[in-house]
Amino acid sequence: MKFIQISDPHLIGDERPSLYGINPNFRLEKAFESIKKWHSDAKFVAITGDLSNSASDLAYAKLQTVIKNSKLSVYPILGNHDKRDIFKSYFSEFTNDGFIQYTKKIDDKVFLFLDTLAEDKPYGELCDSRIKWLKNQLEIYKDKFIYIFMHHHPISCGLHEMDTVADFKTREIFWDLLKPYKNIKHISFGHIHRIMHSSKNGISLHSTRSTTFQVAYKPDNKIEYLTNEENPTYAIININKDGDTRVHHHEYMNEDRFYLGEC
Repeated sequence: MKFIQISDPHLIGDERPSLYGINPNFRLEKAFESIKKWHSDAKFVAITGDLSNSASDLAYAKLQTVIKNSKLSVYPILGNHDKRDIFKSYFSEFTNDGFIQYTKKIDDKVFLFLDTLAEDKPYGELCDSRIKWLKNQLEIYKDKFIYIFMHHHPISCGLHEMDTVADFKTREIFWDLLKPYKNIKHISFGHIHRIMHSSKNGISLHSTRSTTFQVAYKPDNKIEYLTNEENPTYAIININKDGDTRVHHHEYMNEDRFYLGEC
């Protein structure tokens, strides 16, 4: 089974012509063009948050159009730049108990999409209601392989601001909740605008780059720096018969630059 992860597109409306010298809307369209060309056999495309840069109606309308035109199964969740109420007015089908959280069962695998948004805050959280929902889903599907999508990083990423002011505040509660369940295979997240792979308690995790701008890795600095020098990616995740994952990150803006020849 194959699925695709896109993250942090930061779509803009007419309020500004570009973002750090980049057109996010164009880059998301290019991502979907590439996915349709090379991965039309994917079961779905997950977008792990920060769908809009400033939660504008025009940005969500653009996302709606891109998804519709792609003719792919696309499952978005929210990031810290998003607004639930505005998103719901365009994508009401992803709402559960007032949050953007839902479950998709495909073949014998279960995919949980979490809402970690703390409105108007850079950090993420799971409130009591969302924790209850997640616990219920884990119990219902305790005999199935489970894969989780979330925006905020549930482990330390080694970037100062991301691990402090923009952290996932209910991290310990989250991991305590997952601990009894040995069927959770993988977690895909966004937020950090970097490729990162890790593991915790036997669960593998990864993030992929934003389709727009990236965060430079400077672990000794107290302020993170943004860059558009690193190319955007989407992640290609394959699941084998044992439920284990293989992740590739594709620089889709460069895919026409391949060449043949000896190394």
